Amino acid sequence: MNKFSFLKNSGAIIFLLIALLTTKITAKNRLIQAPQTNSITGTITHGTNPLPGVTVLIKGKQRGTSSSFNGNYEITANHSDTLVYSFIGYKTIEIPATRSRIDVQMIEDVTSLKEVEINAGYYAVKDKERTGSIAKIKAKEIEKQPVANPLAAMQARMTGVYITQETGTAGGGFNIRIRGTNSIRTEGNEPLYIVNGMPYASQSLGSTDLITGILPNSNNPLNNINPADIESIEVLKDADATAIYGSRGSNGVVLITTKKGKEGKTQFTAQAFTTIGTITRKLDLLNTSQYLAMRREAFANDDIQTIPENAYDINGTWDENRYTDWQKKLIGGTSIINNFQGTISGGNSQTQYLISGTARNETTVYPGENEYKRGVLNTSINHSSENNKFNLLFSSNYSADKNTLPGVDLTRNAYTLAPNAPELYQEDGALNWENGTFDNPLGFLNGKYQTNTNNLISNLQLSYKLLPSLELKSNFGYTDTRMVEVRTIPTTVYNPFDVITNDMATLYLNNSNRQSWIIEPQLNWNKEWQKMKVNVLMGATFQNDLSQQLVQSGSGFTSNALINNIAAASNREILNHQEIIYKYNAFFGRMYLNWDDKYILNVTGRRDGSSRFGPGNRFANFGAIGAAWIFSKENIFKNQDKILSFGKIRGSI
Repeated sequence: MNKFSFLKNSGAIIFLLIALLTTKITAKNRLIQAPQTNSITGTITHGTNPLPGVTVLIKGKQRGTSSSFNGNYEITANHSDTLVYSFIGYKTIEIPATRSRIDVQMIEDVTSLKEVEINAGYYAVKDKERTGSIAKIKAKEIEKQPVANPLAAMQARMTGVYITQETGTAGGGFNIRIRGTNSIRTEGNEPLYIVNGMPYASQSLGSTDLITGILPNSNNPLNNINPADIESIEVLKDADATAIYGSRGSNGVVLITTKKGKEGKTQFTAQAFTTIGTITRKLDLLNTSQYLAMRREAFANDDIQTIPENAYDINGTWDENRYTDWQKKLIGGTSIINNFQGTISGGNSQTQYLISGTARNETTVYPGENEYKRGVLNTSINHSSENNKFNLLFSSNYSADKNTLPGVDLTRNAYTLAPNAPELYQEDGALNWENGTFDNPLGFLNGKYQTNTNNLISNLQLSYKLLPSLELKSNFGYTDTRMVEVRTIPTTVYNPFDVITNDMATLYLNNSNRQSWIIEPQLNWNKEWQKMKVNVLMGATFQNDLSQQLVQSGSGFTSNALINNIAAASNREILNHQEIIYKYNAFFGRMYLNWDDKYILNVTGRRDGSSRFGPGNRFANFGAIGAAWIFSKENIFKNQDKILSFGKIRGSI
């Protein structure tokens, strides 16, 4: 081996030793510098109650979790990290991640709650400064509920607001009473609904001539408003809150505000869910032996020795050993709800937009293919000028639904049918009439009841600041609702062993529509002088509503195949043909005074006129005075935050 080769090999060995030593030192340094991680668990509570949905984040990092239904959470963090616990309406808490278990008790942030703005219709007011009784629920509470009607989302969430469901079928309606009943007429207790500043009629366009025997209020107009598109719902309950709406607000006012676009990058969100529903409970009914014993005892008590020929259940015509749970057969099905929604939103500091679409399908617990389908398109655009003097807000909500309801309410049959009544179907799948001794409750399946409704609600708000303290604003709204209602009763719905004539085959048609527009110019003045705040609002309302309805019936069809064509009926009749024009004009105003954020006075009034009243009584005046005293701001309470954080006395007349 020459000298050159030795030096070359020695250099390679030295280089290898240096590389190994460097790697070992680097690994050691990395081992020393690696932060210690820790799996942290705990329970988040408010008082003694677990608090679900609390956000737990690692400060300065885009990583975190949220508490479960029972308030538990788990997160992995470094010992040097800080955990941040936050929830709407509660104070944010920061705790170092130095322990393996951290239990947190959240504290309500009364100060932030007081700054929440409440929509009072023509104006907005901070929650702490309102003098009227106003209840509010927000999108976060609404979107958690798989309901089709906004009123269902309000149930049991507002004091003084009583909401009852009239029927459990898809597309069914609700009754709402705000602070009790004011009239013996059902329509006289309905509140005023305002959707994005546009009055919305809650009366159905359906005809009573078509729904005899059908579930009550089966076509509710509020189903046309998708709960997933709602940003907030406010309910004005007392005189101070409702007087600015005049006579229309005598039963309370429900303000519905739909979602708007927000500043930021374009975002797309999608949501889908499936819900399964059944009846919650069944009645404990008699079995066959108990039922037959009761029937025989009833005849004996009436001193009837011979069982009548039409008493098929106990005279031997029907099998006395047969038993059917009719509650399971007729109302024991499973309703399935499928809901799909997609939203695109975004914008810059001047223009924001939102487009959302929803498709929903519901079935019922009844036999047959009865379902409720709805599609909704909600759009919104908001634009402000560079100097923020001009603002434009446009919103539009279009919905189309198809409702195929059961022809009759089978609940009564489920409770009254004899437990030994015959099978519903024959072996070949045809309806069973048991040689004419059984009126099959599923005969209605041979008929049809269907409604198709299209509804448009659009609103345009324009505002311009004439002066820093003076703003001119105008609201333009338009609604268009159209309904086609069809009910067919072919001869096949009747017992084929009875006497049936062509006149028994009947078609009912209802074509109804309602268009309404409103214009509301307003002038708003705000001014502050040291401790005094003043707001003066003046405005006018011009509204026109046109409703049209044509209800026809036809009978005497030569064939059931022609029953959908009223021209083929030998007997035709117009049951109702009406056109109703409603005109409404009003002037309204509000004056708000606030001294030192402690003493508040709110005066509202309206003079409105309606074409629904006689010529000598078409105009009337409505007014209210509300006052509030935030006594927690008095000097005696300033240093007593731990005892009283906020206190207010208010009243109105």
